[in-house]
Amino acid sequence: MSEQASNYVAIDCNVDCRPHLEVLRRAGVTTIFRYLNPLGRSSKACTPEEAVAIAQAGLALGLVSEGWGDFAHGGISAAAGERDANAALANAPLLGAPDGACVYFAVDCDASEREVSKLVLPYFQEIKRAFGAKYRVGVYGSGLVCSRVLGARLADLAWLSCSLGWTGSREFLASKRWAIAQKVPRHLAHFEFDPDDLAGDVGAFVPGAVRDEQATTAVSAATVSPLERLLAEVSEALKAREPASA
Repeated sequence: MSEQASNYVAIDCNVDCRPHLEVLRRAGVTTIFRYLNPLGRSSKACTPEEAVAIAQAGLALGLVSEGWGDFAHGGISAAAGERDANAALANAPLLGAPDGACVYFAVDCDASEREVSKLVLPYFQEIKRAFGAKYRVGVYGSGLVCSRVLGARLADLAWLSCSLGWTGSREFLASKRWAIAQKVPRHLAHFEFDPDDLAGDVGAFVPGAVRDEQATTAVSAATVSPLERLLAEVSEALKAREPASA
């Protein structure tokens, strides 16, 4: 199915979005959510190069961490929470995530009450402990998962899955306690993505340093990150191409 994306302010996708950035920008998309993979590099994980391209397009980036995202593979447990948090702490700065940005962690299945109590809450307890004040914690999942994790004060923001048949999801959608509400997948110019509704601050950021209206970057030479260094080099290269004034 091919659709216009003009109604989609935010999307999430599991592939490199660089070939589609101009189409998405023209269609009105302002925020793109991309993956961190705590199990190592994969085709769905965002790279520093992709983050730079998103910044250059004038768009914001949001992050969601997902390895297996389920119980069958041991992806949700206290031990997995420690692993996933440490992976996010190592990789989010490489994508230009500033302090205070939000990293969402996915429970991508219809968790039962028992699974939430025994596995999901310990998972987020370890993430919250590891993050400290560095980043905000976000939860992605069913209405039950989002409600319980928020209620335990183990997440700052909730992202409701588009699977509204999962436990508690319709009720949580109606409660308006979500920061992000995912919709069913759509296509635009042969590119598949999930549109997302946003409610206020969702913890996204423009990769790199804080930017002004012209999307310029203030980079401190003393604390430059690999991503900021690349952004600075791109900026200098563009300046060098400008004709000298008479």
